[in-house]
Amino acid sequence: MMGKRIIVSAVLLWALGSCSSTPEKPTNLIPEDRYITLLIEKQLVRTYTEFNKTDSTKIDSLANAIYEQYDITEEQFQDSHHYYQQFPEEQKKRISRAIEQLKQELVTDQKTDSSTSKTVDDSVKIKKQ
Repeated sequence: MMGKRIIVSAVLLWALGSCSSTPEKPTNLIPEDRYITLLIEKQLVRTYTEFNKTDSTKIDSLANAIYEQYDITEEQFQDSHHYYQQFPEEQKKRISRAIEQLKQELVTDQKTDSSTSKTVDDSVKIKKQ
């Protein structure tokens, strides 16, 4: 009986602690726009490593290069990520923005590829004439 009371008390304390009104904002919070850009960068690394079967050393190296490029630490990213994830509706919007940016980059890349191939095709046609 005493064990059940302890368990119930622990669960209640945990529930009350997790129901705090507003999560505390980290002092080193990454601004939302930069955070979204970092999500994109990290996803690109994840995708690259999945397709290229890279070892963990290279993955860590790529992640560190991203942190250096944006002048942040891994801890700062993790703190910010944890904070932003505490607001699921807003986080869904951030992820949607990241997906839209990736789609725009894909369309831009495809346009560049098609214009490059047109140039190559045109030069081949000119040489044939």
